[in-house]
Amino acid sequence: MAKMKRRDFLRVTTAVAAGVILSSCKPKTPTPEPTKAPAQPTKAAAQPTKEAAKPAGKRGVYPPGLDWFKPRAESLKNLPVDHKPGELITQEEWYALLGDPPKEEIEAAFWLEGYGHGWVKFVASLLEKEHPGAKVKVWGDPRIWETLQPRLVDGDIPDVGRLWIKGGEQAMIQGVKDNVYAPVDILLDVEAYGWGEGKRVRDIIPAGGLEGASMGLTDAQWAMPLTQNANGIYYNVAMFEEHGWPDPGTLTWEEFMDLCAEIKKAGIAPWTYQGKYPGYFNIVLRPLIYKSAGAKAVCDIDNLVEGAWKNPDVLWAMEQIQLIFKNGWIFPGAEAMSHTEGQQVFMDGKAAFVPCGMWMEREMEETTPEGFRMKLIGIPAPKNGKGNPKAAEVSEGGPALTVGNGKHPLWGMEYLRLVYSPDNAKYWAEKIGALLAVKDPLQGATNVSEALQSGIDLIKSAEGHYIKFWYGAWYPTIGKVWGDNMGDFLWGRVSVEEMADMLERAAREVREDPTIEKHKRTDCSD
Repeated sequence: MAKMKRRDFLRVTTAVAAGVILSSCKPKTPTPEPTKAPAQPTKAAAQPTKEAAKPAGKRGVYPPGLDWFKPRAESLKNLPVDHKPGELITQEEWYALLGDPPKEEIEAAFWLEGYGHGWVKFVASLLEKEHPGAKVKVWGDPRIWETLQPRLVDGDIPDVGRLWIKGGEQAMIQGVKDNVYAPVDILLDVEAYGWGEGKRVRDIIPAGGLEGASMGLTDAQWAMPLTQNANGIYYNVAMFEEHGWPDPGTLTWEEFMDLCAEIKKAGIAPWTYQGKYPGYFNIVLRPLIYKSAGAKAVCDIDNLVEGAWKNPDVLWAMEQIQLIFKNGWIFPGAEAMSHTEGQQVFMDGKAAFVPCGMWMEREMEETTPEGFRMKLIGIPAPKNGKGNPKAAEVSEGGPALTVGNGKHPLWGMEYLRLVYSPDNAKYWAEKIGALLAVKDPLQGATNVSEALQSGIDLIKSAEGHYIKFWYGAWYPTIGKVWGDNMGDFLWGRVSVEEMADMLERAAREVREDPTIEKHKRTDCSD
């Protein structure tokens, strides 16, 4: 992926409804090695006020070179700017930089979404226990972007949270431009809480997690990952056992399509989907394009190569998705359903499959019938496909957590440090049924659900071959074509040829526009 200059990155925008996504290859995510032997871990200090423990050297805004960034808090102006990336900052040194807890509350403001706020309060309790005298105010809102907007304009910014949602990465990048967020680079080298042996925060984040959260911005780390996720197809386990149908995760695409026909003959809808948000079906289409056409074809799409969308293997994948709809395999009325309504059809046993990500179990828990069983599989590969058949659409952690450029940014970073604690990882596995963005996310959890375990197994079976496309994030002109036409495409109101023509025109428009920054993928082998 081409690196962006600071003065160019503000022009980056994101895919529309389809979302940010996918490439096909092992992620290349080197973690900087320490330049000296790491210091021994230190015990937590209840009241860390020793000035002598602060890293010596020149003080200022870290990382250096952010001349355009305007910190609001004095603490951001007093960081060790001669710190070398990769060198350990011990917990004792970090606590000295933090100083005494602020007299006012530390504010944690989070989007109220499918994962709930139990974990947010859990981390707040860890912080208050670790730092006697500290108080954390936790609040959330399902439309937090509207609640916070007037405050952000006035510079009244919460200390930590999910401070942006609507508008996706484009909104996040605009927030960087507007000085809403503080860079968290210094946190990456702080001793991770609870992991022992002087491990830095960067050491416990899974490969690709920090890069996935960076949104292509290279001058600083502006966001941190929250969850690891795999997308795919959920299937109804009990239904399959009752009818003696094979595990769909063991089938080729051709065998899978034959199975859909068999399910239909049994009087059951093979598929439901989130009809009002048809971009969910990209969860099936994107991996099928990769597995049919291979990594080189995906690179051609992202690299704006003329004719990339007319590749016969790409067109074949698009045709296969339309066949699912043409064959009458979709639950009646699903086109008019919201995401939860469409998913409820699956939960109620009225459809065999639904495309989604690992968040669905938590999202639907309140309306899931007792005893319902489901498993997640990757998209089956065609018999003669050119892509790695084991590959899966996996996110090692996108941009989710931000520190506010407000009153207490270092305490916002301390909150994030505790987010990545082993205790919180176990909480996520047991209480939420999801994976925190740490390398060892289960932490001895004893009640991992069948659905979560299937997601873990899918990630492991991919063996690092994670499918990602970048054209939508890099070039909104192209992403908009899918966003505007996906529903009509699925139902055949827009033909495969017409969609390919529109995508080719959009790619040519981007290619020939000198004002649009171009990017280059080089990870083009399976």
